[in-house]
Amino acid sequence: MQDPFALYRGTLIREKRRSNSITLTGLAKKTGLSISFLSQVETGATNPSINSLRKIALALGTPLSGFFEESPSAIEAARSNSSPVVRKNERKILRSKNSRLTYQLLTSDPNHRMEFLITRLEIGSDSVKKPMTHKGDEAALVLQGRGRFEVESHIYDLEEGDFIYILENQPHKFSNTGNVPLIIAGAISPPGF
Repeated sequence: MQDPFALYRGTLIREKRRSNSITLTGLAKKTGLSISFLSQVETGATNPSINSLRKIALALGTPLSGFFEESPSAIEAARSNSSPVVRKNERKILRSKNSRLTYQLLTSDPNHRMEFLITRLEIGSDSVKKPMTHKGDEAALVLQGRGRFEVESHIYDLEEGDFIYILENQPHKFSNTGNVPLIIAGAISPPGF
């Protein structure tokens, strides 16, 4: 049985790709993902990981969070919300397929000039397999746990209270090296989620 949300997300991706006049082959080249995988995503036959969705979003120049809306009415509700306040129970939550990585978006409008989020990475997990780059500078404050941040060829071990700033397009990843979930408060400017 096909997941209706995977089909809805796939339709959003296909529409965005076509509106940007990008072929599946072109999207495959930009993301490093296979054409067959991207085709399965667009038809709703497979549910991609957050990291695969992030690659697709970056290639299409769209916020990752747009692929996590539950319905067109949810999209319109978010756009019409002019309040500067996002309540805890109103946060958009993005989870990896295996729930080892979770993002909570603290900002409600992807059109703002900066984005705030809380990231939770489970014990022994990595944010991505290989360091990734993305548009926008990123800042992270470790709220709980210990993490290893790989930025370009440098390794930084951070613990609660430590802060790191990562420039746009610097390849990076982070890993939980502690014995509790790693929780990070972060900001990205311009928004990338």
